[in-house]
Amino acid sequence: MVYKTSDGRFIGVLNDFDFSSTRDGPSGNERTGTVPFMALNLLTKEAIQGEMEHVYQHDAESFICDSCSEGL
Repeated sequence: MVYKTSDGRFIGVLNDFDFSSTRDGPSGNERTGTVPFMALNLLTKEAIQGEMEHVYQHDAESFICDSCSEGL
């Protein structure tokens, strides 16, 4: 969305609605992410259905995968 102010300046707002939903939509249990960098446990059927608790080990595994791919 872009609009012009009374003094002639253009003001813009960038919105990212890729994961937005209506109130009748997703419950918040869904996992999103880039598949090659997600923890393997989060790619199981149970996790995809929102039946697995997200724990810090998943973030650590994702961080390690990302770090290895970046060559750190």
